[in-house]
Amino acid sequence: MAKPKAPATREIPPPGFRWMNRSNQWDTRVKPGKHGLRLGDLNVGLYGEIPEQWQDQTRNPRGAIAKRGVPPLGYSIRDKSDLWAQSAADLYEEAIQRRWAPATDVPWHTVKPLPDILERAVCQVLTELCQYANCDVETITQWQHQMAYGYHEVKQYLATASFDAARMHEAFRKRALCNGGGLGLEGPGEVNRMILESRGGWSEAVTYLLLLRGTFTMNLLRYLERHANNPAESAIYAQALQCKARHMTYGLEHLKYSVAHDDERRAIMQTLLFIGDRIWSREMRDHVLREALCIVFAGGLEHAPDKGFSVYNAMMKDFMRDYMDTCAWLGIERDTNTMPGSMTRYLAPLGA
Repeated sequence: MAKPKAPATREIPPPGFRWMNRSNQWDTRVKPGKHGLRLGDLNVGLYGEIPEQWQDQTRNPRGAIAKRGVPPLGYSIRDKSDLWAQSAADLYEEAIQRRWAPATDVPWHTVKPLPDILERAVCQVLTELCQYANCDVETITQWQHQMAYGYHEVKQYLATASFDAARMHEAFRKRALCNGGGLGLEGPGEVNRMILESRGGWSEAVTYLLLLRGTFTMNLLRYLERHANNPAESAIYAQALQCKARHMTYGLEHLKYSVAHDDERRAIMQTLLFIGDRIWSREMRDHVLREALCIVFAGGLEHAPDKGFSVYNAMMKDFMRDYMDTCAWLGIERDTNTMPGSMTRYLAPLGA
C-alpha cells in the first residue's frame, strides 16, 4: 500500500510592513468639540485642502496616497464649481441628528374622519407631493454617483437628502391611505421630466429642482402646515419643511458658489430659467392641484371659490416674491416682460 504523500510546504515571506511608512500627513490629531467630532472638524492640514478640480478618477479618499494602476471610474463632475457648497458638512450633521421616522414620529391617532370632499382634496395634494418626493430621490441619486470623491462632504450630505425625500414620500403616502381615502390623479409631470432629463450638469438640475420647483414646494408646505386638519398633518408638513429647508440651503449656496467661480454660469442660468419658467407655467395651468388646494385652504368646498382661492393667490404671490428675490441674490437678472403672464400676475402686491 502506497504511503500518502506529505503535504507540500509553502514558504511564507516575511512581513515587509512597507505600507506603514506611507502617509501624506501623519500625526494628525483632530479633537472633538462641544457637539462631538463632526464631519467638518476633519478638514485640517492637507485633509482640508479641497482643490478647484479633482483629478483622481478613483474612489481614493481625499488625503490618501493614490495607488497606481487603478482603472478610472469616469466621474463627470470633478470641478468644485459644479457641486460645492460650504455648508454641506454641517447640513449632513444636522440631517443625521434630526432624522425622523414617519411610522412612530407622526401622531397618527389624531387623524379623524373628514368630509369626503375635503379628504379627496387632501389626498390629491398628497399625490402630487409624492411625485415631487420621488423626483427628488431620482434626481439626487442619478447625479450623486457621478461626483468625484474629493468632495465627499457633498456626496455624504446628498445621501441624507435622498433619504429625507424617501421619508417625505412615505409620510405623504401614509396620510393619503390612513383615513378612508386614497391616492388621486397623477399630475402632468412636465416639470418632473424637465428636472430628471437635465443633461447639462448637476448645477442645471439644481436650478430646476431647487431654485424653481423647490421654492414653490417650500411655500406649498408652509401653507399646508397652516391649514392642517389635525396634529398628524401638522407634524408631517413641519418635518417635511425641515428636510426641504436643508436641501434648499445646499442648493442655493451651491448655485451662489457656482456663479461666483464660473464666468458663464450666470448667463446659462438665465437661459435655463427662461425655458423652465414656461414649462412650470404650463404645468401650473392644470386645474387639479389648484382646485384641491383651494378646498384644503377653505376647509371644504363651500368657501373654496372665495376664501380658498384668496389663500391660494397669497401662496402664489409668496412663491413669486421668494423666487425673484432668490434670483436677485444669485445675481441672475430677470426680465419680467419675457416671463409668462401666469407668473408675473402674482408679482402684484398682496393687497392689489
